[in-house]
Amino acid sequence: MRVLITGAAGMVGRKLIARLAKDGTLSGRKIAALDLHDIVPPQAPALEGVGVTIHTGDLAAASAMERLVAPRPDLIFHLAGVVSGEAEANFDLGYRVNLDGTRALFDAIRLAGFAPRVVFTSSIAVFGAPFPDIIPDEFHPTPLTSYGTQKLMGEALLADYTRRGFFDGIGIRLPTICVRP
Repeated sequence: MRVLITGAAGMVGRKLIARLAKDGTLSGRKIAALDLHDIVPPQAPALEGVGVTIHTGDLAAASAMERLVAPRPDLIFHLAGVVSGEAEANFDLGYRVNLDGTRALFDAIRLAGFAPRVVFTSSIAVFGAPFPDIIPDEFHPTPLTSYGTQKLMGEALLADYTRRGFFDGIGIRLPTICVRP
């Protein structure tokens, strides 16, 4: 199995890589290759018999995503993003990375013509506030920040590309406590 992780140098990315290195498998399949991408070089894990490739650069840069999906990963963890405070402070950067970068990745997959599993990290910021301790499925998303809006748009893209069969996508809404170490 070939796995691509965007945002691999962030907190969630580093924990995911450590877990993959410990297990060596995912869903019962041996990990044969790891492609790790971030704006800064992610740390390569020590995995015997696993090819690890480090990629650095801007997620939204022209043709960056085409190069990342060219090896046709079986599973893509899209963890990359500009987090809430920075996305609010730098409107253009937030939209360029969180929306344009996400769409560039999704389009690169679509245009490459293969259908991997895509795990997209979103945020509870899509709900705004206040919200209950337990958020039911029918709770209406009403983001109050640019970050929440960007993540909600990413979720909509994920759902549409999945509906169209371009990939098998799933989103996970994380609390806004996960930042780069």
